[in-house]
Order: sequence, then structure tokens, then C-alpha cells
Amino acid sequence: MASLRSIRTRIKSVKNTRQITKAMEMVASAKMRRAQQRVLDTRPYADRIHEILVRMGTRSSFSTHPYFQIKPVKKVGIVLVSTDRGLCGPINSNLFRTILKFMGERPEVEFEFVTIGKKGRDFVRRSGRKLVGVVEGVKDRGPITEILPATQVVIEEFADKGEWQEVWIFYTQFVSIMSQKPMMERILPIKPEHLQPKEGADLTGEYLYEPDDSREILDVLLPRYFETIIFQRVLENFASEYSARMVAMKNATTNAKEVIYGLTLTYNKLRQANITKEISEISSGAEAIQQG
Repeated sequence: MASLRSIRTRIKSVKNTRQITKAMEMVASAKMRRAQQRVLDTRPYADRIHEILVRMGTRSSFSTHPYFQIKPVKKVGIVLVSTDRGLCGPINSNLFRTILKFMGERPEVEFEFVTIGKKGRDFVRRSGRKLVGVVEGVKDRGPITEILPATQVVIEEFADKGEWQEVWIFYTQFVSIMSQKPMMERILPIKPEHLQPKEGADLTGEYLYEPDDSREILDVLLPRYFETIIFQRVLENFASEYSARMVAMKNATTNAKEVIYGLTLTYNKLRQANITKEISEISSGAEAIQQG
């Protein structure tokens, strides 16, 4: 049986762990709310680009632009958005299972990866797939420029070289504090229906474009639109990461309390047994002295 000293040491150790997990829970909670707000903050910019593209669609056809051309699929690029750190529940493993299922359903297609996050990088390397771009250390409050190396690789492989015929993004969507959902979304080629007017959109009035060449305007706007989509998905993944970490740390704190309660109970029982034993030994000794 464990000694009183070892039990006291373990209780102290678990209490220290509980303090750490409680602090991590509070930090994750604050960061989750901030990440959610950032997703909302990026929407006006994305909505305005979307509005301009919708207006452009009324002046010219998108069908000849590389971002809209549909070709026979031989090679697919995957943008994998994951976390840099662990201790955030099963969100990464759930996302990786979704990717493996997706690839398993298309055995005739070759897949290449661009990863945003260390966990995704490690997954791709373990799976033996080709990794053509890696972005790490993206901050939840960082600017969009932090993900531009990833988007530039995608644009080069899809639009410039024509190596990829499709581009998909995999990330974890924030549903609620207790629920995060692995998501996959085809982002290239852009579906024409994605550039339809949104409900309630006000498209009255006319814009004057400079230069007047629609192709030149699309060459500038479409990469910005594409970058904004990826950036929003990265921020969504941050919100999922922090909510999952908050829940994981809350569960760890609760488990630590239960362990402390059990250890304290064991400690008190052992201490009481030792006291009873000592009293019994003293009584036996006193009785022996009296009889002697």
C-alpha cells in the first residue's frame, strides 16, 4: 500500500495540474471568442469582392478564365488547415479521417498537399503523400499575409502551370462550443453558382471600372477572392481549435478534481488506520506494563 507521504505528493502534483488545465481553459475561451469575431470582421471585405464579381458577371463571361475552367481530373491539390499544437481534442484526427475517406473514394486521382499547421504537415508526411507547400506558425490575430505563401502555391499549380485540375480545402468548422465539424470544400475551379447575387444584396447603380478590360480586373480580383476564402477557413479552424481545447481542458480539470477527491479519501483512510494502529499498540504496551 502507498505511504502517506507518496499520496500527499501525488495530491500536490494533481492540484498543480488542475491549476494549469484551468488556466488553459480560460485562455482558450478568450481566444475562441476573439477568433469568432475575426471571422465576422472579414465578411464585409469578402462580401464586397463577391458583389463586384457578381457585377462583373453581368458584363462578361467567366467561362474562359482559368479559375472557372473545368477539365478532366488527374491531379488534385488539397489545402489542409490544421492546428500547430495538440491538447485540442479529436478535431485533427477527425479531419484526417475525412481526408483519407475522400482520397479512398477517388483511387484514380493523384493528390498533392499544401498544409497550414504542423499537425497537418506531420499527417501528410506519415501518409507518404507529396507535400508541395507548408505554412506554420500562423497566429489567430495575424494578418492575411501569413497564409499568402500557401495561396500562391495553389494559384501557381492550378492557374499558372495547370498541374492541378481541382483544389479542395479541408478544415474544421465551428458549430458550437461542444461541436466542431470536419469540412471539405472545392474552391477551384470556382462554381458559377458561387457568384450569384446573395439574398438581400443591393446591386442597383453602376460602377465605372478602370481599366475597362474585364479580364485584367478578374486577374486581380479573383486571387483576392480566393485568398479571402482560405483566410476565413483558417480563422474558422482557429475558433474550432480553441473551443475544442477549452472543452478538453475543462474535462481535464474535472477529472483532476475527481482524482484529488479519491486520493484525499484514500489518504484519510490510511491516516485513520495508522492512528488506530498506533493507539492499539500504545494500549497493548500499557496493558503489558500493568500486568508486568
